[in-house]
Amino acid sequence: MNFSFQKVRPLFKAILWIFLTALLIFLAFNRHSKTGVYYYRSQIYADKAGYYVYLPATFVYQFNANSFPDSVDAKTGNGFQLDKTNNKVITKYFYGVSLMQLPFFLMAHWLAPPLGFEANGFSLIYHWAIDLAALFYLLLSFYLLYKILRERFTEKTAFLSITFLFAGTNLFYYSIQETGMSHIYSFFLFTAWIYQLTFWEKLNKRPLFFGFSSGLIATLIIFVRPLNLLFLLMSIAFDRDFNQRLRTQLHWRFLLPFLLTVVLIATPQFAYWKYLSGSFIADTYSGESFSNWMNPKIIEFLFAPNNGLFIYNPILLLIIAGLVLMIRQKKENAWLILITVVLLSYISASWWSWHFGCGFAARNFVEYYVLLSFPLAFIIQYPKQKAVEFLFYFLLILFSLYNLKMVYSYGGCWFGTGNWDWAQYAHWILKWPG
Repeated sequence: MNFSFQKVRPLFKAILWIFLTALLIFLAFNRHSKTGVYYYRSQIYADKAGYYVYLPATFVYQFNANSFPDSVDAKTGNGFQLDKTNNKVITKYFYGVSLMQLPFFLMAHWLAPPLGFEANGFSLIYHWAIDLAALFYLLLSFYLLYKILRERFTEKTAFLSITFLFAGTNLFYYSIQETGMSHIYSFFLFTAWIYQLTFWEKLNKRPLFFGFSSGLIATLIIFVRPLNLLFLLMSIAFDRDFNQRLRTQLHWRFLLPFLLTVVLIATPQFAYWKYLSGSFIADTYSGESFSNWMNPKIIEFLFAPNNGLFIYNPILLLIIAGLVLMIRQKKENAWLILITVVLLSYISASWWSWHFGCGFAARNFVEYYVLLSFPLAFIIQYPKQKAVEFLFYFLLILFSLYNLKMVYSYGGCWFGTGNWDWAQYAHWILKWPG
């Protein structure tokens, strides 16, 4: 009896996806099993509550601040404010994250009464919905990124790249622990955008749908996190055929649905600003700016124990080595990735709070890992002597284990004395995970 692996490959892949889904659900729900509600590690707290509040405000309280539960803004970490005097729900965050969470919120809202939860938008079932939303977009990101990498690398390389990108960086933290933050949603959108750019010729056979999907993704990228505009601008030059791609996207069959979708998705945000301030444009980040333009905290941003990029993500050093190899061999997109990394580092280090508050490592790099997956895959597939290959994989595994150890030891905020408190950093390393 002849056995063909090709015949069982689809079954094997299906089992792998089922296992991965179950594992991620377990990791996220286990991580939040003791947080409950109204706790700084819970899914709806501080910034996460600020992103999320559009949903209960719209579907439960009709933006009537006086009908919200008492002090729920303070109980959820003041990520939003309830102005009871003027009856306004105030959040500085754009509404893109809440729009992406909407299907999961509606599911939780529908299931809350029969399952014995209060249908108030803040009970435990709504927290679970946030976890499911993040995991859904993470799994979709893995699928799309695998398709992208397979266009350039082997199946083994694509699989290993995604595995180490997840286990070895703070992508793990922001898709398992901080599921309500914007980064996993941006990561999915960036991946979907690069997928569209990679397969644009195939997608352009249906220009109306291609225009709609491009408009949807591009607008969400901005309304999830405004600083994501950098990615959109840099991605214009993605791949060598971008001139041809841009010419086709100027055709009305693409441009019309693109622009209509942009207007459709943007309208609720402008409507909220009108409700909030009386104007269709509002500066909700008043007092927060890039005040370090002339004195960017580059060294701190990259290496400080307080959320330094490389300190918590040493695997990125191997990725940078892969990027250098790509540049030396004049590989496609190498310079684009390098320039994007440099600009992102400079812009981030120029922000008034360069460490971006409570978080794990330089969190605004998470969404850009879709670009950094290319140099990671390149260096994984790059021919190496046996001894060098052994050392390379040893470092990949070591850095991944280090990242996972830090994720489960980290307290969620930097509690050190100043930004260079190595004793506090050592405490996280030596602390038993919990």
